[in-house]
Amino acid sequence: LYDKCKEWDHFSKPRLSQTAFLVRHFADKVEYECAGFLHKNRDTVMEEQVVILKASKNKLVSNLFISEGPDTLGAPPARGGKVPPPSAAGNKKAHKRTVGSQFRDSLNLLMENLNSTNPHYVRCIKPNDAKQAFMFDNTRAVQQLRACGVLETVRISAAGYPSRWTYQDFYVRYRVLCHSKDVKQGDYLTTCENIVARLIPDPDKYQFGKNKLFFRAGQVAYMEKLRSDKLRACGIMIQKNVKMFLYRKKYLRIQAATGTIQRWVRGHMARRMVTVLRRNKAAVKMQTMVRGWLQLKKYQKMR
Repeated sequence: LYDKCKEWDHFSKPRLSQTAFLVRHFADKVEYECAGFLHKNRDTVMEEQVVILKASKNKLVSNLFISEGPDTLGAPPARGGKVPPPSAAGNKKAHKRTVGSQFRDSLNLLMENLNSTNPHYVRCIKPNDAKQAFMFDNTRAVQQLRACGVLETVRISAAGYPSRWTYQDFYVRYRVLCHSKDVKQGDYLTTCENIVARLIPDPDKYQFGKNKLFFRAGQVAYMEKLRSDKLRACGIMIQKNVKMFLYRKKYLRIQAATGTIQRWVRGHMARRMVTVLRRNKAAVKMQTMVRGWLQLKKYQKMR
């Protein structure tokens, strides 16, 4: 095998084994062990088939199967051309499952389980071969991802149009990014064309289908970022106006209360001032009367 296949690029020989060979697949190199290969993949032939072949009228076919199995199975047919029935041991052996039947039953059981449930596939990555905690081997992880076809799937998805939206779903989700003049009532295709043409300048990043809109990898994430920024700006604007209304209402209430307090205080101070002025005027008048009376008495004495 080494001599005949060594010229091929996809075939190689491992350094530490003489009974194995390496085949280079699209993901990585896979080692196949030859020791015990036939024993592991040997299939069981049902004894009824062996008995029928031994009783064949063709001497070549009959001689090929004479040495197979016990002597009772290799005996020639009895008088009358009837094949002797198999023994109890033969019946027990006849019911032995073959490799093909085991694979078929296993596949049928798997399909029954898949059809009866809603499967969710989780791709597990082995962090290291030493089974140690908090140890991550980058090279080993990349090999597993490549062997599982994850990197190839990502590459194929990136090369095509992995993101697909119906026109109505796209309009419902990203209508916040368009202006009112871009919206055509009842025509989702034209509306989506206006939205996408304004958001993504490169026409190679998207394609319009009959019922769906196709995007290359990364475009949906870009539009999601624009949408989140727009919603955040709208949220900030709503918060700004609500806070402005609340604080303006609070300011007007404080202003009205301040004016009322000032009015009552000024009225109280004005009343006190009026009282003081009245008292001063009354005192001056009393002083005038008393002084006039005193001067009159003094004048009368001088006469």
